[in-house]
Order: sequence, then C-alpha cells, then structure tokens
Amino acid sequence: MSKLSRLSAENIEDDILRAHFFAKVMEYVNRSGNTELFEYTIRLDETYRADLASYRAYGTVELDWLVSLVCDVDDPMNPLPVGQTIKLPPAAWVRRSMRQFMDEMGL
Repeated sequence: MSKLSRLSAENIEDDILRAHFFAKVMEYVNRSGNTELFEYTIRLDETYRADLASYRAYGTVELDWLVSLVCDVDDPMNPLPVGQTIKLPPAAWVRRSMRQFMDEMGL
C-alpha cells in the first residue's frame, strides 16, 4: 500500500465525507472578497489534464482533484474549460483545512 500525499483527497476515504469536504472547499473559493485565492487560466493542452494544470498552478499533480472541482468537472473524461480563469486556494490552506476537517470527523 502506497502512502498518500497530504494533499490527496483520497485521504478522506468515505465518499460522503469527501463530498462534504469538497463543499467546504467550494464555499471558501466562492466566498466574496476572498483575497487569498489566486487566478489560473486553463490552457489548451490541459483540456483533459487536470494533473498538468495542477502541476503548473501548484508545482504538484496532487491537487488535480481541486482543479477539477473548481472547474465543476466531476469526470476525467469531460474536458476542463479551456480559456477559463479559475480562482484557486493556496496549497497551504488546502493542507490545513483538510487536516482540520479530518480531525473534526475523527479520521
């Protein structure tokens, strides 16, 4: 069994709890006036490559789930919205909020 990255959404094994965490992430991303977010524009060669967009935005492929989530793409067979500028939270926020969520849920 390989060890998961601290940024992997798979750390939250239960699908329902993971969906609750994703809702918290989207609440944060959509919060008005949130100055911690940064912008990233989806490129043509990232159409089906959330991992590549994650690498370019964060320097790691581990946040591909976050790129897909923010783009509202729940199936890797569906394309990312090329040319769309999305707002992403810092990786440190993702790590911190995931840890907090897992602690609150007793995971």
